[in-house]
Amino acid sequence: MEAPMVSIERSSSIEREPRTLSIDQLESARNLAMYILNTKPIEEASRIFTEGLQPVVSAACRMGYTGMDMDPAQELQNMRDDDPAAHDAFRDIASAPF
Repeated sequence: MEAPMVSIERSSSIEREPRTLSIDQLESARNLAMYILNTKPIEEASRIFTEGLQPVVSAACRMGYTGMDMDPAQELQNMRDDDPAAHDAFRDIASAPF
């Protein structure tokens, strides 16, 4: 006797996450953004959209590397370095773990 086949419904993990805004709220935000873009100069619109944002600090910056003071040859060597630990130190915090 064979066990009955059970259908597994698959969905991506993002679909299981709670939404932060309703469809109406998203539509309202889009309309307001379009209004701002159509009625304000680009500099003021940019200021409005970026107000309150904080810069993201990467692992390299936390270690004291800003990239601005790094010699381009040294930066290229770091990219070519076969040591996985060196790559982990420069991995962006927003990168996927896979």
